[in-house]
Amino acid sequence: MAFAENLIAVRRAHNLTQQQLAAKLFVTRQAVSRWERGEVTPGIDMMKLIAAVTGEPLSHLLEMPEHYCESCGMYLTPDDCGTDASGKKTDHYCKWCYEQGGYTYETTMEAMIEDCAPRLAENTGMTLDEAVSLMGAVLPQLERWRAVRENEERYGEEARGLYGNETIDAANERLLDMDPAVWNDMKELERAILGQLSIAMAEGDPCGPEAKKLVKMHRHWVGLHWGSEPEDEAYLGLVKEYLADPRFVSYYDDPCGTGATAFLVEAVEGEICRARAGSLLK
Repeated sequence: MAFAENLIAVRRAHNLTQQQLAAKLFVTRQAVSRWERGEVTPGIDMMKLIAAVTGEPLSHLLEMPEHYCESCGMYLTPDDCGTDASGKKTDHYCKWCYEQGGYTYETTMEAMIEDCAPRLAENTGMTLDEAVSLMGAVLPQLERWRAVRENEERYGEEARGLYGNETIDAANERLLDMDPAVWNDMKELERAILGQLSIAMAEGDPCGPEAKKLVKMHRHWVGLHWGSEPEDEAYLGLVKEYLADPRFVSYYDDPCGTGATAFLVEAVEGEICRARAGSLLK
């Protein structure tokens, strides 16, 4: 009954009647009614369509356990848990994917699906196609794969056009292989940068000490994504491109106030110009 209850909750949360949801799914109201009574469970492809039309992750519709591996999606029991850097068990990853605070092997999401789908099909009675379809919908929501998916959806086309497939693929590989502790530190730095941007804007001087601290933090953060801190020209070119993309403007301006993106660009430009002038005087 878990799927039935979840479907009812999702439908009501989106203020949809059974008839309205049925129309979006191109099925009858009676079909939706049978799903919600638990008489029939729709196939994986229909579940994916329900997730798509409601905007809910498929994992919210499925009967996901409290603990599952954030790499392969496997249900976790205490005996299956991996360990963090201190050797303590973690309920985020299985021992086959994660040990001693790091992933046990390098892989891609596609290879993970190819490897795990046959076992999922065997253990659940699904067809192989259903298992592949299910994993293809669930894995992009997991911690190990989520950052790459979000980056590709938001910026992939433009970034590949600017920097080439090889550079972006390498950046994605770094994210996939990144130790979760380092990943958490990077996300903390990301939040700290937005806070520092607000502080620097309050100081009001894009050449002031708070702005200099902002640029140092931001450049280091970019370097964590790129594998090394970018050279002056590449870094300045990157931040200038922020102003031409409303998604980047929204990313900085929404939490920090109108003009935040422009302030960051001015601070970076000023810092690089001062560094160049200093090197010429030596």
